[in-house]
Amino acid sequence: MYSFPQLTERITRELDSLSFPQSPEMLYQPVRYALLSGGKRIRPALLLMCADLFLQRIDKSHVSAALGVELFHCFTLIHDDIMDNASLRRGRPTVVSRWGVSAAVLSGDAMLIEAYKLVSSAGGSGALLNAFNRGATEVCEGQQLDMDFEQLPAITEEQYFAMVGKKTAALLAAAAAMGAIAANAADADVQHLYGFAYKLGLAFQLQDDYLDVYSTAAEFGKATGGDVAAGKKTFLFVATAEALTGQERSRFLQLMQSSQLPPAEKVEQAKHFYAKASAVQRLKDTENTLFTAALQNLAQVSAPQERKEHLESLAFALLQRKK
Repeated sequence: MYSFPQLTERITRELDSLSFPQSPEMLYQPVRYALLSGGKRIRPALLLMCADLFLQRIDKSHVSAALGVELFHCFTLIHDDIMDNASLRRGRPTVVSRWGVSAAVLSGDAMLIEAYKLVSSAGGSGALLNAFNRGATEVCEGQQLDMDFEQLPAITEEQYFAMVGKKTAALLAAAAAMGAIAANAADADVQHLYGFAYKLGLAFQLQDDYLDVYSTAAEFGKATGGDVAAGKKTFLFVATAEALTGQERSRFLQLMQSSQLPPAEKVEQAKHFYAKASAVQRLKDTENTLFTAALQNLAQVSAPQERKEHLESLAFALLQRKK
């Protein structure tokens, strides 16, 4: 059995060994930069951990599928940073801030193509590629919903979870399902692992919403308060808009739609409304509910309990993270 740190170390080595052409430099240099700029490697490690539940050894085909998922994730981050005009990612300048929009678009496209090459090279049944395609499509749908919601004064909790379920949870769930599929697990186990990772992904996003406001840039690895400054509909936003009434709610919505305030001042005012609405407590309660439900899905997987301990440890670590 492999632990999360063991697998992330292996994934990092495998990413280091990926070969990209030297020319055109402006296409491939940003690709190498993005891949080697760190990251938690949660999705590829999750794929391999789920495969490891049912296998005696992880082979090259499983690693190829995992690397494909990670390259797709890195591609989405490059394009997200273009859309958000973000300057920092993982404590380093983003590809778009360093090389510009055109180079970022093209290098992201090259990563997407490489991701499909790697997943396709993993072989196996069409179910593996179908699971990847489903997750990849839902990420794009979730990103579009996120941008659509920026134009709305408020959204419901149901709309919020529909968006983050696609944007964040779907690729985690796809990775878990792909690991089980690659290990020829039973359909029921594939579904239980999908449910485990999907609910864990929702809880992960709640923690991300919290850290964006209440962490520091040094801890978080990128500028904090970015979601507030951009008027994004995070869980804290939704919980506050639903809890406040009358003039207070109107003032809060006006604040979140404002583009005139300096970001730091807007974040401080938002925190004031979050406190009035007990939004952080509601976030933590919801996060705990999702976490419990995720572990219930994992408990139903037919693998021996001792083989699931590393996945449980990963789940706990993700919800206790500071970045």
